[in-house]
Amino acid sequence: MTPRREARLKTAFADVYPGLQPGVWYSAAWLSARQLARTPCDGAATSIADVLNEEHFEFRGGRPRGLRPSGADASDHEAADRSRGPRGSAS
Repeated sequence: MTPRREARLKTAFADVYPGLQPGVWYSAAWLSARQLARTPCDGAATSIADVLNEEHFEFRGGRPRGLRPSGADASDHEAADRSRGPRGSAS
């Protein structure tokens, strides 16, 4: 099983994302859903794909964008990721 994808906010962009703590690893799926709910979106795939600005966050684990599974495998991974929130802070 591939470890889940995680993201953490870079300190330089903390003021852009109220409520998120820089240096804390979050489930990327949970963070994407949170940011999508807070972002005006026209529904276009490019808008949804860009919810987490890769310049504002560091990523680890899982599969990088573009290498994710499709179909039933994707649904299983996404459901597991949605059930997890923040993972603690980095040193």
